[in-house]
Amino acid sequence: MSCANHSDGFVLAGYESSDVILWDWRSNTAISRIRVAISGTIMSLVCDKERNYAVLGGSDKTLVVLDCNEKSKLQILQERNVTNTGVGVLGIRPDKLILVAGGWDSRIRLFSWKHPEKLKPLAVLEFHSEAVECLSFTDRPISSGRIRKDLFAAGGKDGKISLWSVY
Repeated sequence: MSCANHSDGFVLAGYESSDVILWDWRSNTAISRIRVAISGTIMSLVCDKERNYAVLGGSDKTLVVLDCNEKSKLQILQERNVTNTGVGVLGIRPDKLILVAGGWDSRIRLFSWKHPEKLKPLAVLEFHSEAVECLSFTDRPISSGRIRKDLFAAGGKDGKISLWSVY
């Protein structure tokens, strides 16, 4: 199961059954539900609160972008296949320009989040020798030493942490 804070009072939850449910937390009511069987077991789910979109990944090799406006039904907006199965972690950079996907194949994939309905692949980063299991972004640009950019960190099952400055 994976959960993400959708907006004030609303939570988006992805279940092992491949169901995604938008919950109204205040009234404990399911607002909308969709089965996303193409993603396999849902392992990661992240929301873009400003655009009312979410993206999920799982045991399959498909990333799915959902339109998740709480006033309408959940809808699949885009599907993007990646080379190998298993997406364990997803993150949207704070500037809302890049989606990062950490895979079971030890690769970090970058996608454009400018137009989530396109989910354009940008790059594949290789460093880890085992599955990428966590991501974290700086909330503002780092200005120390030679670094003057936004960074993100990726942690792998191999016990390594990688730091990246991209685009």
